[in-house]
Amino acid sequence: MKLLVEQLIKDESDQVLLRSRLRAVARRMGFSSASRERMELVCNETTSNQLKFATGTGVIQLWESDEPRGLDLFVLDYGPGVNDLALAERDGYTTAGTMGKGLGAVRRLSDDSAFYTQSVRESAATGWHGMAVWARFHLDDAPASEWASDIGQYLRAYQDDCYNGDCLHVQPLRERVRWMHLDGLGHGKAAAEAVAPVRRMLLSGESLDVLLREIGHHLHGGRGAVGIVGEWDSSAGTVAVCGVGDLAAYHLRGNVRREMPLASGILGHAHRRADIQFAEMRPGDLCMSASDGMRRNWLLSTFPGLWELHPQMIAFFLGQVVSRGNDDRSLFIVREPMSQRERKHEFR
Repeated sequence: MKLLVEQLIKDESDQVLLRSRLRAVARRMGFSSASRERMELVCNETTSNQLKFATGTGVIQLWESDEPRGLDLFVLDYGPGVNDLALAERDGYTTAGTMGKGLGAVRRLSDDSAFYTQSVRESAATGWHGMAVWARFHLDDAPASEWASDIGQYLRAYQDDCYNGDCLHVQPLRERVRWMHLDGLGHGKAAAEAVAPVRRMLLSGESLDVLLREIGHHLHGGRGAVGIVGEWDSSAGTVAVCGVGDLAAYHLRGNVRREMPLASGILGHAHRRADIQFAEMRPGDLCMSASDGMRRNWLLSTFPGLWELHPQMIAFFLGQVVSRGNDDRSLFIVREPMSQRERKHEFR
């Protein structure tokens, strides 16, 4: 997952500039002319809404996705929000005297999408109001990913540097998904070079605790890192994590966020023994790992309704709203689907 473009939307000139940058990105990535036209329509709808309602608080991001291969458009503002999102998605609904086809068109034109909002009248209890839109476009020749509806990722370097000390690598393995989440000490080139070589170690078939020890041995004598390795087993309905240092791992169910304990210390240096932590994954449960670039004082109740959405929407939203601007930031989310049918249809 790589951020390609971030554009503030304050006036029509910003809208024109974003369309130009979107065209250039889509051509470079190899999208067909028909797909590029769909992207531009979605871009026009979302930016027009921001110009009408967001009072200069709107931002739009373009992300290149590796799994599945494609382009993600994420839109966020701190405007008044929408009082009735289901009503706003209906064609013909408008509060601005226009044709009222915006949100419904976004859903139809994109391959995957999600909307999230809190209105001003709701924000008294939660502290946030605004609108977020996520739309994903698959590359024309990209095969459908079996796990695309189940995972979300966010990875952004401090000051959007080309080097990121946070490392996030995901490996689907039939009915399992393994991931490695590392944070090299500090940030910038030195931190990135410390963690980059260990990515390939995720392919090892070792248990999580053995794998984490091997990572520590590899980092010995160098800068060091903190890290988590995890595995979600969809057939068994379980998730397991094993980690060392100042990262966070959570199991989310309903209105409860449970922190999964990690060993203190630093990989490659001194640390306590890291034991594997297990959790049952019931339908709709989430498991999340986050670097210290993400604040930890948020509550599930702050964002009601967010946790039922696509994990990628959750990752983008949290990455933008609850992150710290003085460090690298990264987040991984996996969600146990309600059913096999949901994996294919729920997020359209």
